[in-house]
Amino acid sequence: MEEGLITHYSAVLSVKGVSESIEFYCFMLGFELLDSYGNPPYYAAVKGGEAQSLMLLDQQTAGSPTGHVSLAFYSEDIDTLYQEFLDRDVGIKESLENKAYGMREFKIEDPDGYLIVFRQKMR
Repeated sequence: MEEGLITHYSAVLSVKGVSESIEFYCFMLGFELLDSYGNPPYYAAVKGGEAQSLMLLDQQTAGSPTGHVSLAFYSEDIDTLYQEFLDRDVGIKESLENKAYGMREFKIEDPDGYLIVFRQKMR
């Protein structure tokens, strides 16, 4: 594929409540709110660090999620990120550990049950 034809990507999550998801991603995890529409919002875009944006779309608009959906975010300092989440009382589903496949990672779950993995390649 020619460079520049695809400039970025974004995952879209079907969520029960966009306001609650904004609260979780922005205030609990520290993501930046890029945009939202509606009052109450039916759509929002959030961004964590240098990651691509994540779109949150109300289930009445998007429909119910189907199948398995999980997100993976990569870090250059997973230990500090993990401690920051502990300090914010983010519920940890799986504690920080080294995996046999060369990643150091931990897992959380968002309010809609989406599994979120934060990882760093072990050196």
